[in-house]
Amino acid sequence: MLGRLDLLPRGALSTRLVPAIIAVMVLLLTLAATGAIGIDRSLASFQSELAGRYTVELPTAEAGAVDDETVAKVVDLLAETPGVIAAEVVPMPTMQRLLEPWLGRDAAVGDLPLPVLIDIASTPGAVLDAPALAARLNALVKGARVEAAIDSMEEIAEVAGAIELAAYAIVGLVAFCLVAVVVFATRSGLDAQHGIIEIAHQLGARGATIAREFQLHFLALGAVGGAIGVVLAGIVIYGLALFAGSLDSPFLPSLDDFLGGLLPLLAIPPAVAVLTTATAGLTVSRALRRMV
Repeated sequence: MLGRLDLLPRGALSTRLVPAIIAVMVLLLTLAATGAIGIDRSLASFQSELAGRYTVELPTAEAGAVDDETVAKVVDLLAETPGVIAAEVVPMPTMQRLLEPWLGRDAAVGDLPLPVLIDIASTPGAVLDAPALAARLNALVKGARVEAAIDSMEEIAEVAGAIELAAYAIVGLVAFCLVAVVVFATRSGLDAQHGIIEIAHQLGARGATIAREFQLHFLALGAVGGAIGVVLAGIVIYGLALFAGSLDSPFLPSLDDFLGGLLPLLAIPPAVAVLTTATAGLTVSRALRRMV
């Protein structure tokens, strides 16, 4: 029986270069996976924020359709509606703040024929019958509309889903490139040690023994490169998470919720080590079958 063959010495180029390549790929893979998770958590957070929220839109006050007394009657009717826990008229400063991104900060919002908006909050788990409620309101104000806030998320959810799918596609592409790098490095090692491998075969070394040498080698390279890549990605992700948390946006999940969703990514280094090990073993086994 032959002991360990040391077919790939520690000073080999692959020992120095492959971990760096793996680290970069794991960095990209982790960032892409984080982007997909972040989109999913952000969408869930915003949908949770909008759940149970409804908006009543009354015709423009300029057209004479509504006055303060009529608005008060509408608010009273909404407050008496089963399932409604709050109904508040959206104040003009809030309307102006919502329109600033499109009209500019100095726009004279008060001069525009804006509708009267009433924000409704329903009891948790309750679903209001928006068409029926709109019909009741039309008895007071013709043209009144009721919309569930969550309905406005349909198109956003579709776009977010497409971006999330693209992010996972990038994860798959990077994983494929990682396998290709390991295959190339393994074949290079086989070519460089072709003569020694043939002699080892003549001395009784089995293909499994030679394959195990490469597997152990790339297990170490994959573990080191994966750990470095995840650490670098963790630094970048934590910085971005802190910045996003400072924005205080309803579109973004809380910092704890976001970071908690990233815990599965800690499995990337061992997964990369297993992937590189398996890839190296299969590559060597196939090459040896052709060689013998």
